Amino acid sequence: MPLDSKLQILPAQAEPPESQFYIPATGPASRPRRALKHGDTFLVVDSHGDIGASAGGPDGLFHADTRFLSHLELRLNGAQPLLLGSNVRDDNTLLAVDLTNPDLYVDGQIALHKDIIHVARTIFLWQGTAYQRIAVRNHGLRPMEVSLSFEFKNDFADLFEVRGDRRARRGVSSSKVIGGSQVLLSYKGLDDEWRRTTITFDPQPNELAANSATYRFVLAPHEACPIFLLTSCREAISERPTPFLRGLLAAHREIRKETRDIATVETSNDLFNEVLCRAAADLGMLMTDTPQGRYPYAGIPWYSTTFGRDGLITAIEMLWCDPGMARGASADPGEVPVAARIRDEAADAGGR
Repeated sequence: MPLDSKLQILPAQAEPPESQFYIPATGPASRPRRALKHGDTFLVVDSHGDIGASAGGPDGLFHADTRFLSHLELRLNGAQPLLLGSNVRDDNTLLAVDLTNPDLYVDGQIALHKDIIHVARTIFLWQGTAYQRIAVRNHGLRPMEVSLSFEFKNDFADLFEVRGDRRARRGVSSSKVIGGSQVLLSYKGLDDEWRRTTITFDPQPNELAANSATYRFVLAPHEACPIFLLTSCREAISERPTPFLRGLLAAHREIRKETRDIATVETSNDLFNEVLCRAAADLGMLMTDTPQGRYPYAGIPWYSTTFGRDGLITAIEMLWCDPGMARGASADPGEVPVAARIRDEAADAGGR
């Protein structure tokens, strides 16, 4: 049930801590990184599913060597949620994150105990778009007002800038709200080319600004509410991305299609079987379509591009189980993809 008024936690019985030695849970611990990749697009987030919310990682949504989203942080009732767990699916198609609310205080007393609100984030990449479903569920015994807010921004930095290089000049960035449910982040480079990030919210938020969005609603006991967030790196901003469920099904179908002709190995050792499956999934995530065929890119985040020697060695070692890899790796990679360093040097001469 939507709520348009200013959020306030519904009155609760003031419950003192269980003991004077009770340690309230009010914030998250350190956040390791998770990575997803599809084609020339890859995503680096922390264990909460956020981008740039904690220091220590090359976070972002990257496409064709450029960061199309540098910050995306979710807050629950104004606070950072607590992490219950996060895991990348075995085939590397999606990231599943489970979060919950911390202890929230009003006038020095706990008004909302931790673990009442559950937030499930499901994230995957498909055709230049980062899809995200946020399912919020109330596990309490009374109705609960919930506020879910997002803060986001972008710098359109290339990989070498992300690693610490500094440009003498840069283009011009802008952001604007479109139609009440979309935000367009734009960057006009020194080469006069536009690069755009479109963030689409479904349903429409209660509040939407150029760098933030807020949902407010009331959840009945055990009621859940889904929110969809799609971040697209495609140039055609008027073309809305494929809906979440259709995109997820398409991503799974593509994995099955790409792996149907690959030989599989099964042994009597379950642990060794898991190692083989993980290695195959990791290599499959690095495979990228090029005009010359599928090519094993070097790695995420710094080397998501073609490396001739590495690609050839990988293809030779995989001949026995996936000979099709050699078709793309042995061809001339040509102009795919354009290296970030070339763009960086071109900027000094009036390029990006």
